[in-house]
Amino acid sequence: MRKGSENSISRMSVQDELRTQWRAGGMVVRIILVNVAVFLALLLAYLLFLIPAGGRGDVAMALRDHYVVQWLRTTSDLGDLLIRPWTAITYMFTHTGVGHIFWNMVMLWFGGRLFQDLLGGKRLLGHYLLGGLAGFMLFVVINNIIPGVPYKPVVLGASAGVMSVFIGIAAYRPHMMVNLILIGPVKLMYVAAVFLILDLSGIGTGDGVAHEAHIGGALYGLLAARQLARGKDMSLGFVNGLERITAGLFRKRGPKMRVEKRYTRSAAGSDAAYNASKKAHQARIDAILDKISRSGYDSLSKEEKDILFKAGTGS
Repeated sequence: MRKGSENSISRMSVQDELRTQWRAGGMVVRIILVNVAVFLALLLAYLLFLIPAGGRGDVAMALRDHYVVQWLRTTSDLGDLLIRPWTAITYMFTHTGVGHIFWNMVMLWFGGRLFQDLLGGKRLLGHYLLGGLAGFMLFVVINNIIPGVPYKPVVLGASAGVMSVFIGIAAYRPHMMVNLILIGPVKLMYVAAVFLILDLSGIGTGDGVAHEAHIGGALYGLLAARQLARGKDMSLGFVNGLERITAGLFRKRGPKMRVEKRYTRSAAGSDAAYNASKKAHQARIDAILDKISRSGYDSLSKEEKDILFKAGTGS
């Protein structure tokens, strides 16, 4: 086989694997893939344009100041925000450092899988986006209003959205047991508390990290989880609204079809059977969630994990 053919097959296998992961991995994998794709595109821009132009030194700092990143990262400068309002969204998918994106994606994978299995992919996306927006707003408010805080002109990265997801699932299932390397089983709420304390202690230190944005994301995650426990779903409604907007923008308009519904006597019987089946299925899910609270996610059988995954994805 020729070398060109081997390269072509290799490229196809990578593309096929990415498509498979995009479809089967759920929302957490999709968010990670988008973040990684943006990072690789920015890294390619650095290799093609900055190095030939004489750019040297720290790659993360060079990328942060690159004109392309300036249109993706967000800022606390109100004048710049009027010119680039979309950066309130794009900043949460933009990284310029390997360590920055690596740890954000590790934390998203860890907390996002738990979130997705218990609450579904749509809520995960809603938590990520709304948590990122909450982090952006708190970052802007603190840098423009509260005196004594070291001024940070820009912020970028998924940290606020990731904190929203992680704190959200910890608030929803605080007693869930998770296994940590070198430590063993720990309640999820204790892991979340450590991250919160680290961020709170970092505010005002001038370490260059936008801890305010992290706290904003965490606050949204906590609030949304509390509201969800009361039957008010903030994140799912937001994502459903986005879907309706995008469907309206890209839908091809065709002739309207009239659908006539006819009901027979058997409908009542089938409805009763459906409701009974739905009730039994929900009871099974509740039993699985109780098992997670008692013994942790790893205690589930493959069948129980499959049931939970299908319930979370709506399939």
